[in-house]
Amino acid sequence: TIDNKNSMLVYGGDIWDKGGADFYVIRQLLSLHTRYPSRVHFIMGNRDINKLRIVDELDFGETKRLPKHKGVYWLRGTGLPGDPEKPLGSTTMTETAAERLKWMLRGTMGSVNAFELRRKELQRERLAVMNSQSAFSTQDCSEHETSCDEVIVSDDDVAMSYLHSCNPNLGLMSQYLSHAKLMIRFGSVIFLHGALPTIEANSFPLPWINPESDKSVGHETLTEWIDNLNDFALDQITNWKEFGKAKQPRDAQEDFWASKGGYSNTSSGGKLFGNLLQYGMNTLPDKSKNQSVVYNSWMRDGMPRKDLFSLDEQSWLENLFAKEGLQLILSGHQPVGDAPWPIQLSNNNWILPCDTSFSGDVCWTSAEKASLGRGSRPNGRGEVAVSETLIRCCQRTGKLKSVKIHGCLSDGSHYEINNLLDVDDKHIGRPLLKKLPYTDNTKEATITDFWVKAKLRQQYLLSAGKGFHVWNSLLDHNGLKGV
Repeated sequence: TIDNKNSMLVYGGDIWDKGGADFYVIRQLLSLHTRYPSRVHFIMGNRDINKLRIVDELDFGETKRLPKHKGVYWLRGTGLPGDPEKPLGSTTMTETAAERLKWMLRGTMGSVNAFELRRKELQRERLAVMNSQSAFSTQDCSEHETSCDEVIVSDDDVAMSYLHSCNPNLGLMSQYLSHAKLMIRFGSVIFLHGALPTIEANSFPLPWINPESDKSVGHETLTEWIDNLNDFALDQITNWKEFGKAKQPRDAQEDFWASKGGYSNTSSGGKLFGNLLQYGMNTLPDKSKNQSVVYNSWMRDGMPRKDLFSLDEQSWLENLFAKEGLQLILSGHQPVGDAPWPIQLSNNNWILPCDTSFSGDVCWTSAEKASLGRGSRPNGRGEVAVSETLIRCCQRTGKLKSVKIHGCLSDGSHYEINNLLDVDDKHIGRPLLKKLPYTDNTKEATITDFWVKAKLRQQYLLSAGKGFHVWNSLLDHNGLKGV
C-alpha cells in the first residue's frame, strides 16, 4: 500500500470527463499527494491539458460578455459546428457560457456526456450537504428525504463549476497540473500518457522549438529530454496561472488559441500557454502528426502498431532501450480492452499500454464467456472490470525486478500474471502467426488478427481490436500451437 515508505503511486492522466466522479477522484489524488508528496506522481493527459482552454474561451472578463468564438482548427473543413471556414450561425458558441461549454465538451473534446455527468455529481454533493445538515436537526426529517433528481442544478451551475475548478490559480485542475509531468522515469521504467515519437540519432523532438532559429537545442540522453519536457510543461502552467491573474481586456477581434492553434500562436493565451495546448493535440494545423508523448499511441486502429516490429522501427526502439538501460514503458491514452496489453520486444523488454476505461464494451468470442457490460455505471469500465499493475524495482540499481498484473475481467473472472519478466512462454505479448476465425453475438463469422495477452491457468487470453472495440477469446496450449 501507499503507507509503505518504499511504495509509489503513478496516476497516468486523463482524470476528468468520463467517469462521473471528477471532483471525488481528483480530491482523493490531491489528498494522497499532500500526504505523500515524494511518492505520489501525476502524468499529464490530453484531457487534463485541454482544460487550459476553459479560462481562455469561457472567461467573461471585464466586459461581462462572452467573447466571440471563431471555431477550432481541427474541425476545419468538416462542416461541423466550430468549423472556422463556416459561419457560426448558432448560439451554441456565441451566447451563454453553459451553451458554449456544452459545445466545447461534446464537439471539441470528445466528452459527449461530461456536462450531464458533472451535473449529476453536483447534485450528489448538494444532497450530501443537505443530508448532513438534516442529520443534526432536532426535527424528524425522515418524511422529507430528497433524492438526487430533486436537487436543482442549473446549466449555469455546471458552467460555473468548470470555471471554478479550472481556475488557473485556485482550481482543482490547477493543483493537479501544477504537480503533473509529461514523463516520469524511475530507473529502467518510464511512465507517460501516450507513446514515444520516433527517436533516431539522439534526435529527441521538441516541436515547440524552431531548430532553424535555435541551433543550441539538443540532447545526448533520454533523461535530459525528459527533464526538458517537464521544465517546458511547468513553464507553460506557470504562464497559464499568470494569465488567470492578469485579467487583461480581450480585443473583440482576437482569436482564441484553439481557432488557429499551432506552436508560437500569437493570441493572448497562445503566447503564454498555447505551446502546451498544442503539445497535447494529435495533429498540427497543417494536419501533420504532432510529435508528442501525450497523444502518440503504441496502438493503431485497435492493435499494436505493426511498424513496431518492422526492421527499421524496431531498430530505433531497441537501440533506445539498450542505450538508456530501459526495460519497461507504461502508458495509457487509448483503451485496450479489460486488461493491459503487453507488447514484448527482444531481450525481455516490454511496452505496456494500460488504459482499460472501455472494459464494459469488450465482447467475448468464446461460448463459455460473456461480458457483463457497462451495467448501471456512467462510464465505460462497467460493473466489475478492474486492473492493477504492480512494479518492483531495485532501489540501488533501478533495475526492474517484477511486473505483476492482476484484476477482474469484463465477465467477472479474476486473473493474475505473477511476473511478466519471468514468463518463459514466448507467446505472451506477441501476435499470433496466423489469423484466427471466430464468431460472436454481434457479428457473423470473421477472420482477424489476435494478440496473446496472458496465460490464465491452462488457457491463453487473446484479444483483437478495431478502433475502440476489443474482442476477447480463449485458446488452450494445443490450440495456440496450431496457429
